[in-house]
Amino acid sequence: MTKKYFLSVMMLLLTATGLQAQLCGKNVVKFTFLQVNDVYEIAPLNNGAVGGMARVATLKKQLLAQNPNTYLVLAGDFLSPSVMGTVKIDGKKISGAQMVDCMNAAGMDFVAFGNHEFDIKDAELKDRINESKFTWISTNVSHVTTDGEKESFAKTAGSTREEFPKYILVTAKNKAGKSVKIGILSATLPANKQEFVSYEDFKIAARKTYDEMSPKSDVTLGLTHLSIQEDIELAKMLPKLSLIMGGHEHDNMLVNVGNLRVAKADANAKTAFIHTFTYNIKTKKVTVKSRLQKLDESVALDPEVNKTVAKWTEKSNAAFKAQGFNPDEVVTTLTEVYDGRETEIRNHPTNLGTSITKAMFEATPSCEVAVMNSGGVRIDDQLSGKLTQYDVLRTMPFGGSVYTVEMKGSLLMQILDTGDKNKGSGGYLQVYNASQDPSSKERMVNGAKIDANKTYVVAINDFLMTGKEKNMDFLTETNPGIVKVTKPGESDIRKDIRLTWIQSLKK
Repeated sequence: MTKKYFLSVMMLLLTATGLQAQLCGKNVVKFTFLQVNDVYEIAPLNNGAVGGMARVATLKKQLLAQNPNTYLVLAGDFLSPSVMGTVKIDGKKISGAQMVDCMNAAGMDFVAFGNHEFDIKDAELKDRINESKFTWISTNVSHVTTDGEKESFAKTAGSTREEFPKYILVTAKNKAGKSVKIGILSATLPANKQEFVSYEDFKIAARKTYDEMSPKSDVTLGLTHLSIQEDIELAKMLPKLSLIMGGHEHDNMLVNVGNLRVAKADANAKTAFIHTFTYNIKTKKVTVKSRLQKLDESVALDPEVNKTVAKWTEKSNAAFKAQGFNPDEVVTTLTEVYDGRETEIRNHPTNLGTSITKAMFEATPSCEVAVMNSGGVRIDDQLSGKLTQYDVLRTMPFGGSVYTVEMKGSLLMQILDTGDKNKGSGGYLQVYNASQDPSSKERMVNGAKIDANKTYVVAINDFLMTGKEKNMDFLTETNPGIVKVTKPGESDIRKDIRLTWIQSLKK
């Protein structure tokens, strides 16, 4: 073979390879989904070190610069619970308005309902929906009118009513103009039942919606707010979904269910999942690569979104200061991680629950036992490092007073027994200085069996005394087992349980 002939052959091969690559490129469409879930805070946490909607915005802009087919999604839980959402401005609770404003600024594209979206009132939810610029997907959740009729949740503007879709279709294109249709359905667990909300069984609704959506889609996805066990059930039922982007759990996970994956990021945008999809139009094959991205100080704060965050932070801080709090003050530096996750604090004692009840105990003269309902802790997260007053506020956004209640031992035992029966709910009790003998199961205080006829001094949070906690309708001031109830005065640190805890932490 002559040198000239060899070069000619090589040139033909290279040209053919280049043409093949070009043709392949024309038939490939790439798109990206940036996923966050369970975001309750607009500002970064841990003294600015992690999270924040401004970092989410930066990450989206970076991904958009790489690929215009980039979509930012939130898999439920963002309107509540948030201590900032409890603040009143001009006499009206903001109830998630700060989050919607920041999500709009960050370029949020699609969201699913989380159970905590229904913590706020019907009218407040309607306001938040109407303020939003992103698309809500609602496969199994409906609105119940005051007449008891079911209808789709909807965004309204004047006389225009835009109903939330059960699924959406998104079109992504490559540079050659070739496109892929992406179908997205949602599913929400019925963990917060309200009169204005109706939940269809998520499996029935998802199956019905998938059967309608899939013939119109090249790629199908789930955007869910379910427990991981429920997500796994959904994945087994709909194995042709390419990915389930989920929420509800607050720790990141990437779970394989056959050829399908369920992805969940860490709460409060401490991390985000970047899902990169490649779809071949000719072969119909889709590949997904999922990468967990830390949203720490290596990711800059988007300046425009940061202005929006600062606006709401300034307003809320003014309200907190009027209540006697200094949100920016560092109260203490924790030497261990305090656990306020619902899966933990609503099922057994945690160091966070012990810290709060110990503070109640120490602040109450002659106190023998301190109890509070775990539902008073709404952070659903872990605390570590420097703890600020704002961290205290977001741990217990609803506050409340600490009462001194003198009660008979028989009532104290009934309270403790009911607290154990409430395991798994907010009615499970965190207790200080009371225990149960592991063998006899007898209730103990100060190492001695509780005497049914003796009067005990108990520090208890005011909500428990309303009788509104689960299975505790007996616990009111009219209960015959109550000897005396003493409520804190305005100069008493116990007028707000958060001030009580702050004082204890400072020690």
